[in-house]
Formats: sequence, structure tokens, C-alpha cells
Amino acid sequence: MSALMMKLLGRVLMNEAGDGGEGSAPAPAAAPTPAAAPDATVLTPAAAAPTPAAAETKTPEQIQQEADAAKSKTDAEAKSAGAPEAYTDFTLADGVEMDAGTLDSFKGLAKELNISQESAQKLIDLQSALATKQVEDMQAAVVKQSQDWAAEVKSDPELGGANYDKSVASAVKVIQAFGDPQLSELLNASGLGNHPALFKFCHRISGAISEDKFVLPGSQTGAERKSNEEVFYGNSKS
Repeated sequence: MSALMMKLLGRVLMNEAGDGGEGSAPAPAAAPTPAAAPDATVLTPAAAAPTPAAAETKTPEQIQQEADAAKSKTDAEAKSAGAPEAYTDFTLADGVEMDAGTLDSFKGLAKELNISQESAQKLIDLQSALATKQVEDMQAAVVKQSQDWAAEVKSDPELGGANYDKSVASAVKVIQAFGDPQLSELLNASGLGNHPALFKFCHRISGAISEDKFVLPGSQTGAERKSNEEVFYGNSKS
């Protein structure tokens, strides 16, 4: 092959290589993406995480100062809404009464302590509740004592048991004969109508008076009227 043909063949091969045919030179590789830097290495350790701030510790003196400041603020607020020039009428609970003298004394004390109308009413409400409870407790105690006395009478070896109804009947006769409605009301209200000592007293009076001489007051006239000595002691004279 002549030198001229060799040059022409070389140009043809170069042109085909430039068109991307087979045997073309590979495209240059893309530049590698640099790797992310490590968080830490042996020679460059990671920075220490910031230490959270410690909670503030208050001394007892600081706590007391804050408490005193809060109390002073509360006292100042209470003082700003203190006692009025004159207290209006207070509301009392049903069944609770307060005499004028006691009420005036309370108003004077409330004024001296600079207590507001609202706070004074709360004190009145508290006193009313205490007074009501005291009365209820006393009534409950009276009922309980009366029930205990009645149980004692029923268990008495002489007057109770099988003799209880008969003993009650004889004691009631004495109350009806020598008492009056006011006495019965007193015995019921106080619970003394169940007191063993009074019960035995009336029963013994009934037993000391024979049936033919046991007459209710007002049923005797003239010569039939017996003296008190005859009613209690019979015809025998000492």
C-alpha cells in the first residue's frame, strides 16, 4: 500500500472515532463526590455536648424571703379591701339568733381587725354552723342518754323483764296522780322520764299506796277527801 493510501485510511479511522462508533474512546469519568467528613477522628474528637444548666437551688433564707413577700402582698391586698365605714346587716341561718349586744361587739372587733363585709359574713356563717351543730349534738346526747336509761330499767332484775309493763303502769299512775302536763312535758323533753332512779321512786310510791286509796286528785269530795299523809302512809300514824 502506498504512503498516500495509508494517510487516507488513517483519516477515515479518526473520523469514525469522533462520531462515537464502535471502538470510540470512552468518555471521561465524572469527578468523584468528595466523602462527607467524619464527625470525629482519633486526632479530632467530637466536641462535647453542652452541659444543661443546673436547676437553681434556693437557700432556706431565699425561700423564707419569697414567702414573706407573698404574705405581705396578700396582706396589702386584704387591707385595700378592708372594713367598710359601717357593716350592713348580716345574714343568719334559719333558727340562729344573735342578740344586739353580741352583734355590736362583733362589728367593733371586725372593724378593729379591718375585716371586709364579705369576710365578716363568712365568720358569721361559721359561728352559725358551729352553734347549730352544738345544739344538734346536745339533742342527740339527750336522746342517747334517755335510751340508755330505758334499757337499764328494762334490764333491772326487779322492775324489768316480765315485770316491766306492770312496773311502768304503776309508775305512770303516780305521775298522772300527782303531776301535771308541765311535768310530763319536762320529763319527755329532758329524757328524765326514763331515769332509773325516778322510775323506781314512782314505782315505790305506787306500791306504798293501796289500790283502794290510790285516787286521782279531783275525784274526792267532802269527807271522802284524804289527806296527803293518808295518801302516802295510809291510816297508820306514828
